[in-house]
Amino acid sequence: MLAGAVLVAGLGIALGVVATGGSGGGSSAQAVEMQPVADSGQKPFTDSVANGSTPSSASPSGSTSAAGSAPSGGSASSPAASTAGSPSASGGTVNGGQPGLYGGTREVASCDVPKLSGYLAANSDKAHAWAGVEGIDSSQINGYLNGLTPVVLRQDTRVTNHGYENGQAPAYQAVLQSGTAVLVDSQGVPRVRCACGNPLTPPSGTGGTYTGTAWPSFHPDGVVTVQPAPAPVTEIVLVDQATGRQFDRPVGGTGGTDGSASPSASGSGASGSSSGSGKSSGASSSAPSSGASSAPPSGGPGSSGQSGSPGSSGSPGGGAGSGSGGASGHGSSAGSAGAPAGASKSAGPSTP
Repeated sequence: MLAGAVLVAGLGIALGVVATGGSGGGSSAQAVEMQPVADSGQKPFTDSVANGSTPSSASPSGSTSAAGSAPSGGSASSPAASTAGSPSASGGTVNGGQPGLYGGTREVASCDVPKLSGYLAANSDKAHAWAGVEGIDSSQINGYLNGLTPVVLRQDTRVTNHGYENGQAPAYQAVLQSGTAVLVDSQGVPRVRCACGNPLTPPSGTGGTYTGTAWPSFHPDGVVTVQPAPAPVTEIVLVDQATGRQFDRPVGGTGGTDGSASPSASGSGASGSSSGSGKSSGASSSAPSSGASSAPPSGGPGSSGQSGSPGSSGSPGGGAGSGSGGASGHGSSAGSAGAPAGASKSAGPSTP
């Protein structure tokens, strides 16, 4: 009997299926699909629009354990020692405006936005379903996409992904591997996965059962949830995957307007207790900058289970999402007191 149990356990690991955990457990636990960098995942909207390969330096060092359970939540803690802009290996809730949370390559976009926009424009059924997830009209997709910023994840990140099937965009929980190319809005929230063109929203709930094949560095305790920055930002501070140095990328920029990051913008990356955020546009978290589209509504196709304010039907020129979706259960984002001195860049006149 004992030998049989060991054999069954061994087969489970070989198949890459990760055990149940988190809150609830048992049959009530929701499935969380593990999605490696280049994997298209369930029912992709498009072929990959990711540009090039991701250097291994995009990922922080972490545990090599592939088995475990989805954590039930909590905030990430600061590491005892960390290089500037490098995320810690611990998971939890992170501030979307945190300098160094995301990576990239200076003057190179990780995602081909025009290609994605053109594909959706040529496929009206997919465009309608895709836009419904993001809370916009299909005629606004191009403007919305041009307001998002191509970056690369530096930690395994939980999201609500949406595939395409029969004119709908069914939602499912997923963990995207560190090194995955995504588009983020002006509050640092992932909105598109470039390997499949799928729209993303914040995760629904916490915990669950991980399914699929684990990558070597995966550990449940290292998975993060991105909470929107307290206010929209005008620039996102990224870490160059090749050099490890920080640089600024304007929101909506595709690499051609990248610049050097201010020394004062250095932060501890994904540390949830850090008070740093990106360069603020001066707008409050409840009033996104002009032209920004709101977070996707819960009523859009395939977005069942999401929370957050309904999306604006106006021009999405800014492309910023302000809703927290499933991240609302974590409470206020660390760093809500504002960006540190020197890290904030107001879009309006300065206050005496």
